[in-house]
Amino acid sequence: MAITVMCTVLLFIRAEFAGLVRPGLLNPWLAYMYGCVAFLSGTFVSSTIPKVRRARGRLFWLRMGQVSSIAFCIGIATSVWILMPPADDVLRFLMVLLCMWFIAMVIILNADLVSVFGSIAVVGSMTVFTLVYRLPYALPLAGFLVMEGVALVLIRQQIWRAAATLEAALTLVRSERDAKTRFIASASHDLQQPLMAASLYFEHAISSADGPAREAAVAGAQQAFASTRALLQGMLEHLRLESGAERARIERADLGAIVRDAVIEQSALAIAAQIQLITVPTRQIGLCDPRLVSRILSNLVCNAIQHSGGTRVLIGVTRRNGQVQLWVIDDGLGLLDADTDRVFEDYVQGNRSDSSPGGFGLGLASARRMAELMNGSLELDRRWRSGAAFVLTLNASST
Repeated sequence: MAITVMCTVLLFIRAEFAGLVRPGLLNPWLAYMYGCVAFLSGTFVSSTIPKVRRARGRLFWLRMGQVSSIAFCIGIATSVWILMPPADDVLRFLMVLLCMWFIAMVIILNADLVSVFGSIAVVGSMTVFTLVYRLPYALPLAGFLVMEGVALVLIRQQIWRAAATLEAALTLVRSERDAKTRFIASASHDLQQPLMAASLYFEHAISSADGPAREAAVAGAQQAFASTRALLQGMLEHLRLESGAERARIERADLGAIVRDAVIEQSALAIAAQIQLITVPTRQIGLCDPRLVSRILSNLVCNAIQHSGGTRVLIGVTRRNGQVQLWVIDDGLGLLDADTDRVFEDYVQGNRSDSSPGGFGLGLASARRMAELMNGSLELDRRWRSGAAFVLTLNASST
């Protein structure tokens, strides 16, 4: 559309100014402007060819657009001093309107500041011409041109700011969509494994005539169902946190009791893995939701038992600067350096080949969200090199 309008305007100028402007000025200017139109047309046509567009890249086409805008701005700025001096007042005002239309198109349709500066140069050229040649209502007209230029620049800023906000929102939507797709794919894959194992154990228990073998098969099926239950619990916990349905009920809580309960809950798993759970007695009182703290602590201890590859897990509580810190420290393999920055992200699991697989990679991400619901934090202490040390920081009770 811009190319069509520009060609129409140039034909109009050729017809109206042929008898007013010397051919030595008018014809070179028209040739220059037609060259600009040809360059813009060639760039536009080339950019519509998929193979050419991909071969050049986005930056190339951006640069071509900038070159085209600046070339047009130079031509329009010089036209003020070539076309308007011999014209009458009516034709001059018509040219002012055409120039303002051009400036509006350049400013609104181009995001780069180079095109904006070119348009400002055109406005400045018209303003100076208006004052030098003392057009009718020169001062009001000059003021109008300046204010119109400023208004167009401000409108351009709002348009591109809105476009940037929209793009950020679309990026967030795409990210959330991809996250949900990964979640569904991960859930489908990981849930199949323990269910299939439970089915095989169940069939073996039914068909086996040997008592010990049947008992072993039953135990295997129970373990598979326990894994399935843990996966489903983690999935539901993640969905509740994502939807904002989870709420923290802050109260004074005995952290020593929470630690004891978490150790009792995970003791059977620790015995099976031949890992010693060590606790440091404490009487610290925290301002938190005991239910959420218990879930976070159980998650951390369970992770240490299943994935650390160590032999001991230490759970303790310290107090510092009006806050309490619950520590879960293991003497295992620790995390790879590549994992330390991503361990709290959704669907991320450590890459230690010695650690046990399983889960969606949501446990630590969900635990951090629960900590934040209580105005606390969950971090990995990178100073600990002989395994991994996670610290849950909460507000402490003053009494």
